[in-house]
Amino acid sequence: MLNWKSEKGFTLPEMLLAALIASFALCGILLTYVTCMDSMRVSKTASIATSAAQGLLEEIRSFPFPQIVTNYDGFSFTVNGIPSSIGVVSVDDTNPEFLLVTINVTWQQNGRNTTVELVTQVANR
Repeated sequence: MLNWKSEKGFTLPEMLLAALIASFALCGILLTYVTCMDSMRVSKTASIATSAAQGLLEEIRSFPFPQIVTNYDGFSFTVNGIPSSIGVVSVDDTNPEFLLVTINVTWQQNGRNTTVELVTQVANR
């Protein structure tokens, strides 16, 4: 005759508790994975925007000093690879020795606006 109390093993409540703990752990790992993937997408897009703004800054630096304000102040553009991106160039010419050039690239990602801003000075040489 079998004595159920002397049998070694797990009971149903113990198994359910172990499954519940394992499911919480797996949900935490999955949430971390999703967050990392989202951060990677934002980082990639910011890198594309920064690269585009940096390229435009190099183009602006190659122009003669007096033509920078007339050609680029208020200039707007879009960045390839970033849907709904808007880039704007502003040139502050209050100092006759140098120009303060600012490029802002803004886009919407994951329901919020994200902006990359690059600022440089161009000397009158």
